[in-house]
Amino acid sequence: MYKLKSLLKSLYRYNKKCLERKIMDIMEKFLETIEKNNLIEKNEKIVIGVSGGPDSICLLHLIWRLRKDLNIEPFVVHLNHQFRGKEAKKDEKYVEEFCQSLGVKLFIFSYDVSKYSSEKGISFEVGGRELRYGLFHKVAKQTGATKIAIAQNRNDQAETVLMRLIRGAGLDGLTAIDYKRDGNIIRPLLDISRKEIDDYCEKNALMPRIDKTNLEAIYTRNKIRLELIPYIEKNFNPAIIEALWRSSNLLKEDNSCLNLLTEEELQKVVAQKNNNQCLLSKKKFDRLHIAIKKRILRRSIKQVKGDLKDIGFTHIENILDLIHKKNVGSRLDLPGHITVQLGYNSIDIKNNKALEKKNFDFNYKLNIAKTTYIKELSASIKLEIIHGSDINDNTKNLKTAFIDYNKVSGDLTIRNRKRGDRFKPLGMRGSKKIKDYFIDKKVPKEIRNKIPILCDEKGIIWVIGYRMSEEYKVDNQTKKMIKITYMEGCLEN
Repeated sequence: MYKLKSLLKSLYRYNKKCLERKIMDIMEKFLETIEKNNLIEKNEKIVIGVSGGPDSICLLHLIWRLRKDLNIEPFVVHLNHQFRGKEAKKDEKYVEEFCQSLGVKLFIFSYDVSKYSSEKGISFEVGGRELRYGLFHKVAKQTGATKIAIAQNRNDQAETVLMRLIRGAGLDGLTAIDYKRDGNIIRPLLDISRKEIDDYCEKNALMPRIDKTNLEAIYTRNKIRLELIPYIEKNFNPAIIEALWRSSNLLKEDNSCLNLLTEEELQKVVAQKNNNQCLLSKKKFDRLHIAIKKRILRRSIKQVKGDLKDIGFTHIENILDLIHKKNVGSRLDLPGHITVQLGYNSIDIKNNKALEKKNFDFNYKLNIAKTTYIKELSASIKLEIIHGSDINDNTKNLKTAFIDYNKVSGDLTIRNRKRGDRFKPLGMRGSKKIKDYFIDKKVPKEIRNKIPILCDEKGIIWVIGYRMSEEYKVDNQTKKMIKITYMEGCLEN
């Protein structure tokens, strides 16, 4: 890693303007931040998002000044949001001329962010962010850049914490913004205040563009910046920016500790998981502290959904309520096609949309007195030999059936339906195609291939969850039976 002091000396020699204390203060902070957090390595290519405002212009100028000492190559990405008409074109022109003066390669893009956001049903702010980050990654791939630098400062951090606090965020939402995210997104200005940035731009005659909409209290963030923070500074704490920065960093440390504990417990609680489904052991989950339970649920949902968009406090509370009530088989539908279902001793969290796309052909040979797990359904089936006197009624919440042992031929299997399948529904004289039976019962097409069917070598014994076959029913002549227990999740042997 580069040496901070030697770099500072080099910069002093490079530009006499740096002898002004305020300018060197910000450069020293900047270098300390990137060194402490390992944000920029020697010989790297860096994409910088530049709007033309003070923050991004300051960031570009600071990185540009380091280009020779660190042998780094900056690339600039500018997005015209097509929102401010002539002003946006002036921003674009300014960034173009500024990059030319520095000899930095510029990539300019123009998108109708309002239209994009409206079509996706998201806010203008979120839509702009999605487009910008998509372009940053595109240019990084094109240029071979290993880092993407974003111009967020200490004030931005304070505003974010306040905004999330007002919305009722948990610990995750109140922690400090990361200096580095996903390995390549870096924020080198997080230790520098907006005033320091303005001073730097003024001392270096950079003359950045000012977005007038940032001076209007029309968005929540703007209201916090222009109205709430000045009010707090005047009436409660003149150093509120510093206080919020300090608190968010303390919370970040606590959050990191809780994340480690959550990861340890998650490894113990997860019975099975893949990209579309996560099965938790209910017994182990019940022993955990409520804070860890909530984190594990959020982690599990993110695992199968890909993100936590539209998943909030109420959803997590509803899941905990579902688990607490212990109604086996009960389920909860969440945004994004996610369902949570309570098993006998499991909590099944799955992405139904993703699972619908999968090929659900399955066929398992079953063994008496053993439990077989059907991974395609995240379900279990257990067979037991019993006698008439052993029947009890403790199976209300389970899909359970009893068949005459002596009417079974050969091996028992569980599979999904096949073309031409027929069976004789209990109580009927004739047989019926499975397809017609499903139509009569109004079973949705998308789940028909997922319905498990129990068979022997002769035919279908039980369409699980629907109807037994007349040919295997228990009657007055039955002496020996097979008890079949089917359950979504895991069953103990």
